[in-house]
Amino acid sequence: MSSVSNKSHNVSRFFFDEEVPFGLAIVRILLPLVLLLDMVPRWFHARELYSLDGAAAPLAINYGYANFLPTPSGVVAVALASVLLLTLISASIGWCTRVSLVLATVLYTYLTLLDCLGTMTKYTVIASHGLLLLTMSDCGSLWSIDAILRHRREKGSMLQLLPGAGHRRSAAWPRRLMQLLIGLVYLGAAFTKMHTPAFFSSDQMRQWMLTNVNSANPIGEWVSFYPGTLVVSAYVTIVWEVLFVFIAWRGWGRFWMLLLGVLFHLGTALLLGLHIFPLVCCSIYFCFFNERDAQSIGRRLRRISRRGSRWAFAVRQATVRIPSLVPGRGPLTANVVFGLCVPAVALAGVGAEYQLDPFHDRDASGRLALVELDPEVVKPMLRPSERIRESDKFLSFDLGSEMFGDVLVNHRDSFKYGERVLAQCTLTPPHEDMWIECNLHDSENRLIDRVGQVIDRTTLRSNYVFEMLPALVPGRYFLVVRSGGQEITRRSFTLRAE
Repeated sequence: MSSVSNKSHNVSRFFFDEEVPFGLAIVRILLPLVLLLDMVPRWFHARELYSLDGAAAPLAINYGYANFLPTPSGVVAVALASVLLLTLISASIGWCTRVSLVLATVLYTYLTLLDCLGTMTKYTVIASHGLLLLTMSDCGSLWSIDAILRHRREKGSMLQLLPGAGHRRSAAWPRRLMQLLIGLVYLGAAFTKMHTPAFFSSDQMRQWMLTNVNSANPIGEWVSFYPGTLVVSAYVTIVWEVLFVFIAWRGWGRFWMLLLGVLFHLGTALLLGLHIFPLVCCSIYFCFFNERDAQSIGRRLRRISRRGSRWAFAVRQATVRIPSLVPGRGPLTANVVFGLCVPAVALAGVGAEYQLDPFHDRDASGRLALVELDPEVVKPMLRPSERIRESDKFLSFDLGSEMFGDVLVNHRDSFKYGERVLAQCTLTPPHEDMWIECNLHDSENRLIDRVGQVIDRTTLRSNYVFEMLPALVPGRYFLVVRSGGQEITRRSFTLRAE
């Protein structure tokens, strides 16, 4: 019974110990700013994306609920998008924090659900849950306009940005739930990858790197030539995603899990062209920043400032000067001003969009209309699908001598007697069942050895092995890939005598 009681006590402490929400305050500042990067460009297309005037694509339609959420008119959609931008800004600076977060959570979730084709992605789901947990927290109790006004009212002094006495404490459960959110997202992603063989073979990542589905990723295109590194990173990613939720709580486990997480998301930005998703996840990482970390940073800054560091002195001075920039008004006045700003911003947004006139309603030539395509343009679109050229079914053809995870890891063009030449042909999906030959030719293009195999439609690699026997004369040789009765490509290599 005592063991059960201790466990219950530990769980209670884990969720309900009171703390100063330093970490959630940082998330509150950063996450809305990240979402602004995503939603500001979409504001110009709010009428098209989220209204009956455009081409809204509500998620609920996919599940048979056509009218699950009402689709607004164009004017209402623009007004809601404008208010969303206001609430994201006010939540970040901590002005009427709770109300701002409630409005931002509702509007962000609502608008993203109205456009499952473009706006709604994995990061919008994570971000909407993050906003909801911030709404239920006391993240506006510090580093915010609300905290400055409260501090003036209660103590008549400025708010200190550094840790110290006087900060309001609250239960830790919103921060804990946010930590569990990010950990369980990674765990679910790991389970999905475990059932995807193409992830471990690097085929999935390689195909993604070679496209610009998200945005240009020239570094990813370069790394795709080294599939061995992708195989290693795939296994490291799986281990990290599985372990994150279990050991990212304290000590070195937290340090390494968060460091690997930052590197992982940086890699997705550089290699896959993702931008908003890494920023959303990294901003939520600050929920692992706790009161002890804040106190440690505060002590170090005070110690550095006593040594005469101008940088530390400037930071400490800013903690006093920044609050003085907030007008000296009471919280009631601030709330009234915010309440007036919401309809004012909605009207201003509608007016601005009216002036932009995206559909050219007030243009001299009249409202934009669908134009009938030229029959000569339509004709090739409606013709039967052309047969894929045989050469387009092949992605690469490489020579080497070592394999790792069914991937050729060392590319070579020089071999000696007793070694084996591994030839790997990588195909582009989709393809039919194929018969592929890899033939050995000498320097005069005479056929020496012919090897072929059937590659079914689910396979993306075919491997061929050639032994460098003493019967072969030193010199230059070619490996020629043939499919569909034609030569696709060839690679040369040199056989050395020594």
